[in-house]
Amino acid sequence: EVDICNEALYSEINPLHLPEVLAMVGRHHGQSELYVALVSSIAGLFSTVNRKKFLQDRVEHHLSIIQEHTATVETLRTEIAAIEEAEENREEVQNEFESLGFKRRRT
Repeated sequence: EVDICNEALYSEINPLHLPEVLAMVGRHHGQSELYVALVSSIAGLFSTVNRKKFLQDRVEHHLSIIQEHTATVETLRTEIAAIEEAEENREEVQNEFESLGFKRRRT
């Protein structure tokens, strides 16, 4: 029952603060209590070891998504520019035909 309370207590502590908490337990309560605290918080301690790498991997993942989206945006903008240019060319041709006396057909 005491172990369950200890595990519950140490699971509530931010893993990044566990080393400081464990140091205080060792200073103020002795080696046997430090051992109990270590056993109860070992999962949290191991989670901090890989947390930095996990966060770095997430940053890289999101940066790669940003690059993909940026490339997609550029492709879409290029296509929009091509459509706009085609529309301008069509209007110029229509205006030229009208200036030569040809009337626009209704569609």
